[in-house]
Amino acid sequence: MEAGVGFGYKIEWLAVRLRSAESVATSLGLGPLSPATWQDAVAAAYAGAWLLTPPVEGWTLAASIEVRAPDDSRFGPWLASLSASLGEVQYFGTHRVVEYHGWGRASGGVVDRAYAYLGERGEVLFHAGEPTPEEQALGVGFVPDDDWWDSWDEDDDDPWPDEETVLTLAGRWSLDPRTLDGAQLAGSPWIAEPTGRPT
Repeated sequence: MEAGVGFGYKIEWLAVRLRSAESVATSLGLGPLSPATWQDAVAAAYAGAWLLTPPVEGWTLAASIEVRAPDDSRFGPWLASLSASLGEVQYFGTHRVVEYHGWGRASGGVVDRAYAYLGERGEVLFHAGEPTPEEQALGVGFVPDDDWWDSWDEDDDDPWPDEETVLTLAGRWSLDPRTLDGAQLAGSPWIAEPTGRPT
């Protein structure tokens, strides 16, 4: 057993259900997996390589600052393609500097939900599918219309997500990567580099 290191702020990651790190790396077009310490693997993810975790509560996480974000027009087809080969795949990303916050999930080659907001421009970048019960409970994941704003007052929460929203939603959909910090985990993570194939 090893003590894990958490992450989740200013990074993007995938959560893949019941798949090995090797199969996730192959679907992402990554090179060979190199065993690493948790500290080194998390640092590598923030430097542009990929961190891949051993399964934790049935989920394998793959994190990097280089994950394709929902404002890219290729995001939907990419996430759908990953889910066609891997099964259930979830995406999460957050970056406080520009107030980017996004999430999505797909299964069997179909994206059933994706949403991203960029606070720097006050713009919803991507909105596909209906907000899930978990999003509704957090009060996010929708695009407010004029009627909503007309009924809103300054004492109400605004509808826009923040980085804590993304991490909390990850915990409700699958796994909040902050919970890895200090947790006793079976197995070590890996570092992988892109091979040039688009990820």
